[in-house]
Amino acid sequence: IERKRWHDKEEQYRQQLERNEKFIRATFGRYLSDEIVTDILERPEGLELGGDLRKVSIMLSDIRGFTTLSEHLEPSQVVTIINRYLGAMTDIIMAHQGTIDEFIGDAILAVFGAPQYRDDDADRAVQCALAMQAAMADINARNEAEGLPAISTGIAINTGDVIAGNIGSERRSKYGFVGHPMNVTSRIEDFTAGGEILISDSTLQALQGDYAVSNSQKINVKGINAAILVHQIMETPA
Repeated sequence: IERKRWHDKEEQYRQQLERNEKFIRATFGRYLSDEIVTDILERPEGLELGGDLRKVSIMLSDIRGFTTLSEHLEPSQVVTIINRYLGAMTDIIMAHQGTIDEFIGDAILAVFGAPQYRDDDADRAVQCALAMQAAMADINARNEAEGLPAISTGIAINTGDVIAGNIGSERRSKYGFVGHPMNVTSRIEDFTAGGEILISDSTLQALQGDYAVSNSQKINVKGINAAILVHQIMETPA
């Protein structure tokens, strides 16, 4: 009887641990990607500050003219539009195994290639961007049904080497990315129009699939001396 009691206690303890882990994963999964949560929970060094060099494809998406648009809306309407947009985009990015670095107002910064590298990181980034643009039709249909304005987004993708890891201090840190390619991505995004996807030449060279590319051009941007060669992606792989 005593042995059974100990066995029952052990089983209850095990079930409690499983419930706690599920709760932790579900809670922090709202703030971090699943891969980062797993990395933190399953590796003793997961919380250590520092990082390593990774080749990644960086994607930055932004709603065009949203600051001006929001000036004519009630705060509750702005929140509705933002949450609807971010909710749909988050699902698409996670479905393509991207890591959401952060939401910056109405902008989304995501990375493909860290914490886990895959051979098709650049392709998944482009496919993700195409899916995000395709999803805007449904988002705008829902907005218009509620008397809200339609929105459009510009998306930039750049591929390069960054430092990926836990950045900050012992009291406050985040899994993030540092390096020149991050700045380049932001500058490319500044040139995107609504409904447009622009990728750097480094991303084009990293792609394995065939894509419809047009409007290749060199752009000069603030803070970067050399011109950047960018290409517009039009369609999914053949």
